[in-house]
Amino acid sequence: MDFNHKELHGIWRIIPSSSITEIIGNSGFDFQILDCEHGSYDFGTLENDIRACELTNCESIVRVSGLNKVEVQRCLDLGANGIIFPQLCSFDDFEIATKLMEYGPKGIRGYNPFVRAFGYGNPKHHTRNRPKCLTIIETLDAVKELDRILTLKGIDIIYIGSYDLSAQLGCVGQMDNSKLLSVIDIIIQKCNSASKSVSVMINNKSQYDVYKSKGVSIFLHGIDSFKIQHIFNDTIKNMQITPEP
Repeated sequence: MDFNHKELHGIWRIIPSSSITEIIGNSGFDFQILDCEHGSYDFGTLENDIRACELTNCESIVRVSGLNKVEVQRCLDLGANGIIFPQLCSFDDFEIATKLMEYGPKGIRGYNPFVRAFGYGNPKHHTRNRPKCLTIIETLDAVKELDRILTLKGIDIIYIGSYDLSAQLGCVGQMDNSKLLSVIDIIIQKCNSASKSVSVMINNKSQYDVYKSKGVSIFLHGIDSFKIQHIFNDTIKNMQITPEP
C-alpha cells in the first residue's frame, strides 16, 4: 500500500483480538494501529493481530512504547508494516526513530532472515516492502523543531497527536479550542509545504471534510474500545429500554 499518494482510513486498536482485527479488516479499513503504548498487547497477541491484518489485506502499524531498539526490532520481525513512535520531543528523537527502521549503515536495526517477516528463512520473502516510519507530533518541543524534523527523509507520515497537544496547551481534551486548532493548522501547513503526508483523528464527516480540504489524506476513525461501547450504548437507547425499579 502506498501511504504517500492515496487517501487512507484506519483505526486505533487497544483491545488485542484477532477476531476484531479480522472484522475491521473486512470492513474496508486500509490500516490498523496496534497500540503497545496504551493498549494491552504483548508480543503474542501482537503477532496474531498482525496475521489477521494480512489475512484481510489491511496494513498493520504498531505504536511502540518509545525509542526502544529491541521492541521496535521485534515488532518489525513479527511482520508489522510500519511503526509509529510516540512522545518524541527533539530533532534527535525523530532522527533516532528513523534509524531504528533501517539496517546498517543507514540505521541501527538488526537483521535476521529467519524471523516471521522474512518467511522464517524462505528466500521469496526477502524482498518484503520497506516498513513505514510514522512519528507523532504531540509535544510543543517537537512543534518548535518541526521545520528541521520535516527534513528527515526517513519519516513517511506525521500524525498529529491532538489530545497530548491539548494537555500541553492547557486546554485538556478541548478539541475545538482555538489554541489547539491553530497549532494543528500550522503543523498541517508545514507538512504540506514539505510534501510530507499528514494524519489526524476525526470523529465525524464534518471534520473529515475540513481536514481533507486542508490537505490531510490519512484519517484515523477513533478507537476500537470507544466504538464498541458507543454501538452497544446506542443499541439499548434506540430500543428505549428502561431498567425495572
